Amino acid sequence: MLLTILFCSSLFGHSLLMNVMDNEDNTITIAGEFTTGQLAPGAMLRLESLVNGTILFKQRLPESSELTVEIPKEPYQIVLDGGPSHQVVEKGIPPQEGFKKEALNKALVNSSTLSQPRSTTNEWNNSTVILFILAFILIGFTIYFSRLNTNKILAQIKQKD
Repeated sequence: MLLTILFCSSLFGHSLLMNVMDNEDNTITIAGEFTTGQLAPGAMLRLESLVNGTILFKQRLPESSELTVEIPKEPYQIVLDGGPSHQVVEKGIPPQEGFKKEALNKALVNSSTLSQPRSTTNEWNNSTVILFILAFILIGFTIYFSRLNTNKILAQIKQKD
């Protein structure tokens, strides 16, 4: 029963989603929510320059989980950070008049200083560790009881002979 509960709880993982809408007035509206449908108030929103890596805008999402922000005049990326293993990074939408040519020429080729999307593929959370421990315990019990039953069967076979 406990194993079923723990296994089912790990199935209800969620990812952060970011929706970026161009308002066509040199502003964008950025909304955050999880794949479960739950809003993401409090998630940190950043606009990072692709020219020099500076933070152009930084604010937490309000209770409505959406913010309207003025579009920067230089190439940028949008980072929505909802906590450990919940970060989304997207390339920014250009303003109506486009980015300045000088800024485009200076845009960073190596974006190692900029935020990168975080992946959960190499991380172990508590549920995973507990499931592995329980799996090994169950395998141990299976081997133990299988050995006991095998010995009982062999003893019964020897008695019949």
